Amino acid sequence: MKFYIVDCFAEEKYQGNELLVLKADRPVSAEEQHKIAREINFSETTFIMSDKKEDGGYDVRIWTPYAELPFAGHPTLGTAHVIRHCYENGSSETVRLNLKVGQIPVAVVPEGMMMSQNPPEFGEIIKKEEIAEVYGIDPDEIRDDYPVQWVSTGLEAVIIPLKNRETLSRLVANREKFTAYIKRHPKNYGNHLFFVDMGNNTLAARCLMEDFLEDPATGSANGDLAGYMIRHNYFGTNDVKYTVHQGEDMGRPSVLRIHTSLIGGKWTIEVGGNCFIVASGEWN
Repeated sequence: MKFYIVDCFAEEKYQGNELLVLKADRPVSAEEQHKIAREINFSETTFIMSDKKEDGGYDVRIWTPYAELPFAGHPTLGTAHVIRHCYENGSSETVRLNLKVGQIPVAVVPEGMMMSQNPPEFGEIIKKEEIAEVYGIDPDEIRDDYPVQWVSTGLEAVIIPLKNRETLSRLVANREKFTAYIKRHPKNYGNHLFFVDMGNNTLAARCLMEDFLEDPATGSANGDLAGYMIRHNYFGTNDVKYTVHQGEDMGRPSVLRIHTSLIGGKWTIEVGGNCFIVASGEWN
């Protein structure tokens, strides 16, 4: 199988979130896909399982080293980038991926590529004291004017608004307290996205995952955040563009460009950025 290593949501190579993309030009079982994802041990690995189909999409499967996912942001963006440049000669203006959550279009834009996400679902609001205990901060460092809330546009995240950048930098999950917290809130077993407003429609964010690792750029969680912003009228408008800087605290700076709106009952959630292919070869 041909493989590609892609840096996603990056402004240049060796930034952003790494992704392994493989073109399945031979039968490859779910068991083997999982083993390959464990072998490379990136946060996600994708498999292009088909050529373009009659619906205009490519069948794609997404794996972490632990399990298959119905949707994830940087794998969607990076896989679309590979398809466009390596299988469509850079000519297409939109690449469509058929994922477990349905077909996701990824459009070419001046800032790179932009994927559309599903309308958000909003869930439980969590007491900030619980989050503070798990991540080693004071409850007063979490904002009171916006809630801590579960949101999903295909892959869920708990969204946590912080008051200052210094707090964002020193978050550390306590395994024992996280386990106890998840027993109380089983649906929250997943990404926790913390953000701080840096002014000028720019946010700083960190995404801490259920396996106690950090993700340098998280398209799915930032889609969840985009729905949260409109739901809670964060910017005072129902149609806004803003930028998120993620990964800076782990040495993998990433830039995500967001457009979110709710007009006439119709949601638009778009998350985009640049991608770079840094390596390719044959997977035996």
